[in-house]
Amino acid sequence: MKKEETAPRNRTLSLTIHEKNGFRAQLKEITGSVSKKDVENSVIHGDIFEIMDFMPSSFVDLLFVDPPYNMTKKFNLTSFKKLKLKEYMDWMDAWLGKIIRLLKPTASIYICGIWESSSVIHLLCDKYFIVRNRITFEREKGRGSRRNWKNNSEDIWFCTVSNRYTFNSDSVKLKKRVRAPYRVAGKPKGWLDSESGKFRLTFPSNIWVDITIPFWSMRENTRHPTQKPEKLLAKVVLASSNKGDVVFDPFAGTGA
Repeated sequence: MKKEETAPRNRTLSLTIHEKNGFRAQLKEITGSVSKKDVENSVIHGDIFEIMDFMPSSFVDLLFVDPPYNMTKKFNLTSFKKLKLKEYMDWMDAWLGKIIRLLKPTASIYICGIWESSSVIHLLCDKYFIVRNRITFEREKGRGSRRNWKNNSEDIWFCTVSNRYTFNSDSVKLKKRVRAPYRVAGKPKGWLDSESGKFRLTFPSNIWVDITIPFWSMRENTRHPTQKPEKLLAKVVLASSNKGDVVFDPFAGTGA
């Protein structure tokens, strides 16, 4: 059977056994307490429940969490079985409660989920953090249903540890075309006139419709069941971190 070729922009790496052994040697193993310097710019290999107690305190500026959604799915050699909402909440609480110690007082938190588990995430965020917003991004992926509304979105809960936090709104403003250009004394008001058209820069909203998600059958897809586009991560990093900040992602997806 001929191996299916990936699309030009697919970033999935297919490694030989020799390459896997080489990269495996570069993964960081944690068996005892470590410092911030020990874990910066690193990929840590280990179970989050086992290594969390060894991580340094108050070193994370931005926490991005894309945990296994409450669905029965296989992740490489491991799998996740769908739980009752209360059980899923207990599972999330078991690791989220430990992560709090790692966050700076000025840290921001983003936690991904789907509509079925969004209520659980909200309750946990409200328990530990200041809930700032719920971002919903359009995920035009998969088949529809004749007996239900098509599931076309995912949620990201945005929280902070305190009222002191980073939010670079200018870095994530949206460029939108102006349909009814308004002028004062003949000059554009609130919009710009350029060779490419009339547009205005607007503050970002909590509805993201500019995130492109490849359909399940497209070669741009990776094997991860809830693949996140680079643009989505770029928005989060640009808005909620500064140069030199530490971004911590406790779930590595297909890199696990």
